[in-house]
Amino acid sequence: MQYFPTFFLLLFIFLNSCNDRSTDKDLLPLVFSNLLVNPINSGLEDKFQSTQVSTYYRKDGNIEFQDILIEYKLKSSIDTSETVEAFIGNPDEISYNTQTNQISGFFQHKEDLIQSNSVVFSYSNHSKKFKVFLTVKKENKVISYRELNTTPPNPPTIPPNSITLPAISYETKRSLIGGTEYQVIRVKFQTGSDLSAFKQLNAYIGRPSIITLAADNFNVNHYISASFYNSSTENFLFLTPELNSSYKIIVVGSTSDAKGNRSIDTVPPPPPVSPCVGSVNAPTIIGNCATHCMVVDLVGNQMEYTSKGIIDTTTEDYLYLDSTSSTVSGSNGPASFTYTELFAPINIGTYQTNSRSFDVTTYHEGCLVLSSYFVKDGPNGFRDTYISGKVNVP
Repeated sequence: MQYFPTFFLLLFIFLNSCNDRSTDKDLLPLVFSNLLVNPINSGLEDKFQSTQVSTYYRKDGNIEFQDILIEYKLKSSIDTSETVEAFIGNPDEISYNTQTNQISGFFQHKEDLIQSNSVVFSYSNHSKKFKVFLTVKKENKVISYRELNTTPPNPPTIPPNSITLPAISYETKRSLIGGTEYQVIRVKFQTGSDLSAFKQLNAYIGRPSIITLAADNFNVNHYISASFYNSSTENFLFLTPELNSSYKIIVVGSTSDAKGNRSIDTVPPPPPVSPCVGSVNAPTIIGNCATHCMVVDLVGNQMEYTSKGIIDTTTEDYLYLDSTSSTVSGSNGPASFTYTELFAPINIGTYQTNSRSFDVTTYHEGCLVLSSYFVKDGPNGFRDTYISGKVNVP
């Protein structure tokens, strides 16, 4: 609580005002101003274990960039309602207001969508200084933040000698992030590579026919984005919403007296397997009609199906036969469930469920799963069979 220090300060001012009336006039407004403008925001937490900001110089054509890498570790994992977001701005413009719980004056804002424990900003002037607010937000409210200041990077002196970088490889897959599907590309060095001598390791991604290595064999021109080597995950990471695109990736590295580069061409990941793979067209038969099957037919816009079960050797005491339809995702199908159940005596013969049908023009999936369960119980014991198959819906 802040009441006791404030009370004694006011008492001190009052007592001194007996000797100097101007003290009362000068200090009282200042005290009340501090109480009103700078209240203690007890709602904030310290959720960050550590934070670090690093800047890197890079050149694309005649433009000299600085890339600002903010890395962090949290004391505990964030829940699904929380996000880690960074705000960057000029030091004399960006600020956090404790009363409104808002950050203003920033010119760029990014969220760590894939929880990589890092956020990267790029700016086309390598000599500017910036201020960064790294925040944890819950329901769009700041619940924790760290204030960081950047130092501009120095343009590197390109080493005169050349070395051979370790071999590189890549992995690519599709991944759903924040409701958007991305192509995720990770570039790795050969397992067991000694990277301890390298002071700088960067990777650049671009169109195969456009991205180029500069004449100094170190700077990269006409790339789409850059990535820095993450020593904890031991890879360079790229995200792109272009799921079917191929890229060229150029990796450059430098030691105190030498530089080197590697490049690799990527192939996009294959599209996900269609859930309707293996589906057949109607008319068709699922199973074996000598024992147990489903007969599927297509008449105009109506798809019809019936389950059949055979009793062929002796009478039975019990018979159960059903027909079921469902979507490939497991939801209920377009036609209702039906079954037949009989008790002794059950003679030799063919038994079937009631026919089911639906209008294919009102069904919006590409295929349908049909299944049937058949049970016989009698002198030869209990026997059951289950059949299932996918049928294309035109």
